Amino acid sequence: MKKLLLLACVIGAAIVFYGCGKGADENKTPAQIQSEVAKMDANEINAVVAKYQKAIEAKTAELKTETEKLATIPLTEQFGDEAKKVKENMSGLSESINKLTANMQAYADGLKQK
Repeated sequence: MKKLLLLACVIGAAIVFYGCGKGADENKTPAQIQSEVAKMDANEINAVVAKYQKAIEAKTAELKTETEKLATIPLTEQFGDEAKKVKENMSGLSESINKLTANMQAYADGLKQK
């Protein structure tokens, strides 16, 4: 029981510390990114681009999992509730990946200008 509690505490701490840094925000506008890039140096921009790359890789892995899940659903059930839910998840992940990619490109463009 103590090991389980310790594991939960370690995982909780990791989540808190991971969430505290500047992460990849898919809801930023190009104007927000441009004003942010103007205040950053090249190393900071590179760090943000790396965070976006990691976020994109994670979302892509999730999308792959959902795609594989959809492939296991029998053809006769492709219009059922389970398939619809998987397709909605895939759509949301695709949209998120597109936003993250666009924002990462905006940071990269800002880096080119510096």
